Amino acid sequence: MTTKEIAREIDLTEGALYRHFDHKAEIFFALMAIHLPTFYEAFQVHQAGSATVNENLVALALATIQYYEQIVPLGASFMADTELLVQLRASIQPLGVGPQSIFEDVTTYIEKEQQLGRMRQQIPALTLAILLLGPCFQWVFNRRFLGADPFHKTEQQFAEELVQGLLAGAIPD
Repeated sequence: MTTKEIAREIDLTEGALYRHFDHKAEIFFALMAIHLPTFYEAFQVHQAGSATVNENLVALALATIQYYEQIVPLGASFMADTELLVQLRASIQPLGVGPQSIFEDVTTYIEKEQQLGRMRQQIPALTLAILLLGPCFQWVFNRRFLGADPFHKTEQQFAEELVQGLLAGAIPD
């Protein structure tokens, strides 16, 4: 995506866009900053030990899907431009943030549920986080790429069925 396309999409001139941002990576950061609070709000509401593990993970999966819906299209433009990707990496590395942060946060949530005995500890928390978040990304990618959901499910149905499968062996009897 070019800055000209971004400017047109948000109804600005390219010059006006550059009055607010020095380079395209800053636009990406601004969009992340807009959408991350909503994503992290789900972690504030759905903390370990509250509601049920199923309800919490469905809410976290839905928050992840909604976040990916906003970030995947812009992220694709970074992946397509090697120079821009190098700039992005250099910009986020000192901050200690990146796409792995979502995995770390979900892993922490699962570890807390395991410590409370609400989830089995035999499966590493990171593995469970990967098994939850990977399909969320893939579902968003498929919907964006194909222009429709190939599985004919709502976000809610997808999240509920994903969590149901994930928890089949992860919840104590």
